[in-house]
Amino acid sequence: MHTIIFDFDGTIADTMSVVIRIANRFADHYGYKKIPLSDLPKLREKKPSAVLRHLGISIFKLPIVARKIRFEMNKEIINLKTAVDLKDTLVHLKENGCVLGILTTNSRENVVEFLKKNDLELFDFVYSGRAVFGKSRLLKKMMKEKTIPHEDPIYVGDEIRDVEAAKKAGIRVIGVAWGYNTKNALLKFHPDHVIEEPEELKAIILN
Repeated sequence: MHTIIFDFDGTIADTMSVVIRIANRFADHYGYKKIPLSDLPKLREKKPSAVLRHLGISIFKLPIVARKIRFEMNKEIINLKTAVDLKDTLVHLKENGCVLGILTTNSRENVVEFLKKNDLELFDFVYSGRAVFGKSRLLKKMMKEKTIPHEDPIYVGDEIRDVEAAKKAGIRVIGVAWGYNTKNALLKFHPDHVIEEPEELKAIILN
């Protein structure tokens, strides 16, 4: 039996366009650069710290800006669509005895509502928490609290920081190329695998 923990933003839910729209709305107020769509390919190659530098968001301003964007985003989560069609893959994994979970910094209630609206009520747990000191601490905390049924989970995420967090937490990680970072950007940080289609998860996990 495998436990597979999915990141939410960008991996399951298509949040990128909403985040950009919200960030651009507050750019003038907080004094950072707006993100034109033409910049996206370049930004998807970068780590979050490099994106913040590019936009001119200082480390001091970041908590306020991040909190504001997260607050606004939580209002919109339940109306979002999925990043890719994961349903068949999730059903197949469950039928083969996998335990499926989500790790998120979003509100648990909103994520549950999103899953309901998108006909994805296939997850055994949704673990929500704040990642002030990085996602690796959140992953470790979740494992310590015995949220997951065994010691060898696999984490699935779309960002460089997901790969780094899983490695710090000492768990295997699969990067997905349809989210915030590109396949090329993810490969530089050596995840166990990088996939471009959800179906590839079946072959990797069940073999």
